[in-house]
Amino acid sequence: MEKKPFVVGKNISLYSIEKDDIDFLTYCNNSVDIRDTFFINSPTNNLQQEKVFENLYKSNLNYLPFIVYENSSMEKIGITAFHRLDLVNRATTYSIILPNKKYWGKHYGSEVTALMLNYGFDILNLNRIQLHVAIDNKPAVKIYEKNGFVKEGTLREAMYHNNKYCDFFVMSILRNEFYKKD
Repeated sequence: MEKKPFVVGKNISLYSIEKDDIDFLTYCNNSVDIRDTFFINSPTNNLQQEKVFENLYKSNLNYLPFIVYENSSMEKIGITAFHRLDLVNRATTYSIILPNKKYWGKHYGSEVTALMLNYGFDILNLNRIQLHVAIDNKPAVKIYEKNGFVKEGTLREAMYHNNKYCDFFVMSILRNEFYKKD
């Protein structure tokens, strides 16, 4: 059966995760740049990712991930997700992983973020989408600000990484802010 996109953008599309994506999930989580950006301190393997997949679409849907495909090549270029999705309080936490540097700086991160915001506010009827980002991750902060996220505060020395404690911004965008920006 041919894969169908769930959300379609100009340059990228979002697809549900399938069993044949397990190798890519492992690759993303073991990528040196992603480990450094996401502060991942232990490796994963296909067996672990297969267990995650088996539980992915069970009734408690508080984690909603997608595989990001480049439209022109149909190449898998990343993962994006809503974590701790709370449909009662209408809030979630957002993440994006683009593990291959050849896709950095080409506006894919911004387009993925915009698609996820549209999906979150227009389809899921969310009121708040938030994220945590290392202060030193300036390219990511720029993408989030471009898409309307605002800095709410700083988590001081929130994580230990590469022999130092690192600060994180807490950023969010509210429903009314999202609709005002257009």
